[in-house]
Amino acid sequence: MTDALPHEDPDPAKPWLDYRGSLALSPAPRRGYPSARAYEPDPDMPAHWRTVRGLAAEAIADAVDSAETDPGIAAAMRAYLDGEADPLGAAAVFETAAAVTSLWDVTRRYVQLDAWTDEHGIGFAAHALMRQCELRIVNQHGKAYSRSAWRQDVPAVQWAPAAPLGAEWGRGTECRQLRTWLSALPEEEYRRFRPLLEPYGRNHRQRLVRAYVMPTERDWAAEARADWRERDSKTWTDQNRLAGVVDSMEELHEAGLTVHTNIGGHSPAVATLVEAFGAACAPMFVASVEAGTREYQGKQSIHEVIAGLPHDAAVTYLLANLVTERTGPLVRAAAERFPRRTLRLIARLAEDADDSMRSRYAHLVATVPLLEAARAVAEPDVREAVDRLAALADAPPEAAELPGFLASPPWTRKATKRKKLVAEIAPFGEDGLRWRDGERDRWRDSADKAQRQLAETGDPAEALAALAKSAKEHRILPPLAGPAAARIAADWLVRLRSTRLSVGDWLDRHGADAALWLAPDAVGRAAKPRKAAEAVLRDVARRLGGDAVLAAVAPHGEAAVASVAEILAVDPLDLDGRKAPKVPDWAEPVLHMPVLLRGGRERLPREAVAHVVGAMALDSPAIPYAGVDIVKEHCDPASLSAFAWAVLESWEINDAPAKDAWALTQLARFADDEAVARLEALVRDWPDRNHSKRALNGLEVLGAIESEAALRAVHRLTRFRGSKAVKAAAVNQVELVAAGLGLDAEQLADRLVPETGPASLTAEQVKRLERAMVDGRVWRAGEFRTRLVAHPLLGEIARRLVWQSGPLAFRIAEDRTFADLGDDAIDLPDDAPVRLAHPVLLGDALPAWVRHLADYEVLQPFDQLARPAHTATPAETAAGRLTRFAGRKARTGPLHGLTRGSWTAVRTDNWTNALERRLPGGGAVRLAFTPGFGGGPYFDAEAVQVVEEVALPEAIDPVALSEVVADLAKTAKE
Repeated sequence: MTDALPHEDPDPAKPWLDYRGSLALSPAPRRGYPSARAYEPDPDMPAHWRTVRGLAAEAIADAVDSAETDPGIAAAMRAYLDGEADPLGAAAVFETAAAVTSLWDVTRRYVQLDAWTDEHGIGFAAHALMRQCELRIVNQHGKAYSRSAWRQDVPAVQWAPAAPLGAEWGRGTECRQLRTWLSALPEEEYRRFRPLLEPYGRNHRQRLVRAYVMPTERDWAAEARADWRERDSKTWTDQNRLAGVVDSMEELHEAGLTVHTNIGGHSPAVATLVEAFGAACAPMFVASVEAGTREYQGKQSIHEVIAGLPHDAAVTYLLANLVTERTGPLVRAAAERFPRRTLRLIARLAEDADDSMRSRYAHLVATVPLLEAARAVAEPDVREAVDRLAALADAPPEAAELPGFLASPPWTRKATKRKKLVAEIAPFGEDGLRWRDGERDRWRDSADKAQRQLAETGDPAEALAALAKSAKEHRILPPLAGPAAARIAADWLVRLRSTRLSVGDWLDRHGADAALWLAPDAVGRAAKPRKAAEAVLRDVARRLGGDAVLAAVAPHGEAAVASVAEILAVDPLDLDGRKAPKVPDWAEPVLHMPVLLRGGRERLPREAVAHVVGAMALDSPAIPYAGVDIVKEHCDPASLSAFAWAVLESWEINDAPAKDAWALTQLARFADDEAVARLEALVRDWPDRNHSKRALNGLEVLGAIESEAALRAVHRLTRFRGSKAVKAAAVNQVELVAAGLGLDAEQLADRLVPETGPASLTAEQVKRLERAMVDGRVWRAGEFRTRLVAHPLLGEIARRLVWQSGPLAFRIAEDRTFADLGDDAIDLPDDAPVRLAHPVLLGDALPAWVRHLADYEVLQPFDQLARPAHTATPAETAAGRLTRFAGRKARTGPLHGLTRGSWTAVRTDNWTNALERRLPGGGAVRLAFTPGFGGGPYFDAEAVQVVEEVALPEAIDPVALSEVVADLAKTAKE
């Protein structure tokens, strides 16, 4: 069996043979190594150079004549242009031409070295290349040159400054081509280049380039390494060059290059280091990836290189990052290349790994044949550790007896077909509206246009027609009553996750009537409507009981009641027409996890763990599967949550196949608070990885988890800036949850504030209370005492603020009682209104309150009493406009900046010519300006806008008015 194992020891004499990866590497040719090869100049390059000179002729002439060009350089440029073999002039002319033209447009592979070689030979080309390192292009003002359609710079050429040390000036040299040329020259010809390049050690760029093109010259290499530590700037290109200079990884580390930033498998440095040092470069590659290489910089490709290196650091990295870096396929490749090493490292890592990773390691050992072969010849301690891993020796024993469902779920047995009773019955009931107390008034002032329209018209027909076409406005579903609304709710229940809360609210509101309206579909012949209606009837039965459903459908007659009774009589564990679930391949690696029974003394056998996965696949937040309830009843919650999270991870690292989206939704039934926190982190991360749809689905799952931690997570996401769609969906969820509890979103937020938390939580609540002051939010005194004053965290903030009940201002004393300006106690009835005081409300009492807080050495958490108080003039009130701003000018940037706060852009054909600030009590302030600006981020921030009008609603809270004036006073100045 040992003969079947591959050789996996590095060869110090030929390190380039150590690499066994699948990614093809292309090292910079190095003398004495396999990469050395003869260089073949491009015969078309001289013609390309003539084209470039023609395109840049005017700019070259301007540079020669410019007062900013160094006289010596100008003279050299003239000499070269006159046909002399002047390397300095050649370098200066080319740098100028490269600055003002696009070499890419001339040819995709432009190599100036070839053109110079054609003109005066390779020696001349080498001189010119080194002179490039001494030059930089500036404009007519001596500043950095910029080729732009918006700014007409005239080029000039100067000597490159000595500082900052390490800076790149100009286009950069083509030293790889010269290195290639020299790599295969006969020794005698090669040695002639030493004296040719000797003089070019005047700056850091020349010293590094010189060492790079002749890496055999160890004194030059030592100079380049010594320079590296002193550099102010260390570019990616120079890192590649230094990698091609050193003779050992130790030299590279001594120079200070222990991590190669932005590394990728296709990087020249990677190929060069692998050729020179083989497996010895693995620790540096691992350190470089861990330092922050991103996907677009080549993380996948460097992983492929790491997987081809026989080194403990490489294999350890791949094993430890099976999930976080999705290295699973590469781990298998490494295991086949280096089975003994991989097995030894699995034994080492498994000791401290969590259950999920131990399961993945056990699956790897069981499914890679060479690892089993390696186990047979492994050291005793390695073999023992691997055997314990496979046997789950550190976990509780398997349960001898299991609940019937976990031992033999329905899909493992032949199912009996159910004959569905069909009855033709007519719809019952009419379309209408059912409002909760105060709901219609709240919707009239809603920021949601569809809600406002339904509240104002009171006509359900238009709303039903819109919802039948699209679920976009699903928030208006709950008050809609009747058969048409019921059909929409049923369809969404079985088909859409995004409407779950709206459908849930609708079912809560209409109860048994939903069964009455949907009975014709539930007992009808059409398959899709029947399936949806049956789902609703079962949902109502779970909520109210089967008898309530049968009583509700009684008006349809005995046949309908009998048919519905058949529907409700189906065993909730049966598949009832659904496909039998199968464990996907991607889930196999986590089936070895110990899922414990309650009490923690026994665990499920692997077959039963697979049945848990099957139950997950049949379940959804909208239509729960009864088998999941049995799993939760008999299994340890923490163990289930850990397993559920491992299932999600396995799904995600295998490209999250859409057909198995249940791997995400199952968390709604199993997630504990730790899983909630991890899911919230994923929802925030997914949009950055172009998974916005997945983020929205993850948010829906968070909303379906029945815990305060999950509701807090959703509420935090209402302020998420990484995705407008996620933020809007979170706001929608919070508002629907609040409405279901008879609260508004801010009342719900009060209930979700933890008693303690980090400084960021305090800062978040400070901002929320400041927003409450600006919005004129009102608490009732009883709620105020319970939710704010008595709250450990909110109470500390509230005591540093001034409050009002009607005209009476007060503060919260140390004993949590209320005191006025004279420190007299105030007793407020529970129904008394309470709001945060604002300078415009305090009026003449403001100075006294400022002194009062100063006497008590109270430091306010935000500018409450220090903020300006603005009012409208009588003429402005009569006109309904803030006439003081008409004709004022404002820059577009600050105007657009208002949209980051309480203002929204009003766009017509993607052109913004107004902003609106909606007011909590209804209505909006509208700021109109001209000429306006284009939508999106691409506008001239300095362009001037002229205010045309600031229109006010009929009634506006004085605090809102003051804040509007404050916003505009900062933006539209006189």
